[in-house]
Amino acid sequence: MKLWIVALAMACAAQIAQAQDWGDLDALLFQNLTNSGTAQVSFWLPNAPDPAQATTAIGVVYEHIPGAAGNTGIAIGVFIRQADGWAFAGEVVGMYGQQPRDAVFSQNFVDVTTTMPGPNDPRCCPTVPTRWRIDLNGMKAVQIH
Repeated sequence: MKLWIVALAMACAAQIAQAQDWGDLDALLFQNLTNSGTAQVSFWLPNAPDPAQATTAIGVVYEHIPGAAGNTGIAIGVFIRQADGWAFAGEVVGMYGQQPRDAVFSQNFVDVTTTMPGPNDPRCCPTVPTRWRIDLNGMKAVQIH
């Protein structure tokens, strides 16, 4: 009887671990949002913290610009969860900044905060939080404040 309980507990733990697995997000993001297949840093902003509940996500990558002395470009994409995993829905244009965060999802848009350079900030060190709205139908971001 005790072995059966242990086996059941192990099976449940394996299912929970599998349900909480996002998969290889770097491969997904780099394949769809980079030219080189690599990035300096990437961000995954899903509409739910639990992979089993998430249905939509924003992926952001900062890819090194060849010959640009360490500078990076930004690429943003929308991803939709399908039965067999995450699918790339399209690239978003018009959003800039560093450290994307605080994504709030609605039916047709996502609001995201990035940090942009202020008037006296050096390029390396932005300080101004900026809010963007991504239109999920048009795949375009506009600054909202």
